[in-house]
Amino acid sequence: MIGLRLGLALACAAAGTSLGYGQQLEEPFTSAARWSYYLQRTYSPSRLAFLAADTAVDQMMRDPHCWNSEPPAYGLRFARGFERRVVRNSFELAGGLLTGEDLRYRHSQSHTFRARVWNAVLASVTARMPDGSTRPGYTRFFAGAATNLATAHWTRQSIEPGWLMRSAAWSTIGQAQTNLLDEFGPDLRRVGGRIWKRVRR
Repeated sequence: MIGLRLGLALACAAAGTSLGYGQQLEEPFTSAARWSYYLQRTYSPSRLAFLAADTAVDQMMRDPHCWNSEPPAYGLRFARGFERRVVRNSFELAGGLLTGEDLRYRHSQSHTFRARVWNAVLASVTARMPDGSTRPGYTRFFAGAATNLATAHWTRQSIEPGWLMRSAAWSTIGQAQTNLLDEFGPDLRRVGGRIWKRVRR
């Protein structure tokens, strides 16, 4: 499942669908900038398109299993996925305003593959503070946990410590995948563009 989702994300990047949010991060992360960032990552056409493709993967894998694989179930999965995004991003917006945490992804300054991967993974669990320091991304952890608790009843999921831990792990993995796409997306688009030019010739 992870490999399929990551492959989908990389395919979108190679096709030119950017899920990034801009990398001009030197300016202060003001309330207006936070609101713009929230709108971009929640409602932008590229994010909705990726959600539609990601939902198609869930439909094929019948995840969650409480919903069948009939066409109406696709609409239900998409709606629930979108609602989860709104809930989570809203919690991150509110938490960021309260704590000052900046959860935007920053590209690695290194050119080595290992360093770039590590930067993407580390950024999935950390946040930048207004003074430039880095600390654990408490806002992201809280938003993920709150979203899981708020939406558990959709799938009749009983709330247990083990399930909460697994949910937190999956949320972190999902964020790491998004960061990897942001990090390597521009490279994949350049490669895709070169291949397309050769095909056209």
